[in-house]
Amino acid sequence: MTGRKRSRPYNVDDVRYVHNHYAEMTASDIAEKLGISRFQVSKIVSELRKHIDLPKKTVRRPNPILKFLEEEGIEPKEAAKTKTKGKRKKS
Repeated sequence: MTGRKRSRPYNVDDVRYVHNHYAEMTASDIAEKLGISRFQVSKIVSELRKHIDLPKKTVRRPNPILKFLEEEGIEPKEAAKTKTKGKRKKS
């Protein structure tokens, strides 16, 4: 057997909590607080998005690479040009 913790099924109160706090909290924080898995939080969010407009996230996990560059005082280089999709014209 694996050492994974089994999550409980989510209920209406969990859905209400996710709806009210999704913009300000990460999925991991919500899952930990409610005692359900992150997957269940994601499932609740995707189901809610089918029926209502969920507010955009205001809290995001910072990009560790950009955080490192900022701490070291290194300027990130310009983004690379994206390649065009499709066939090349023959000359």
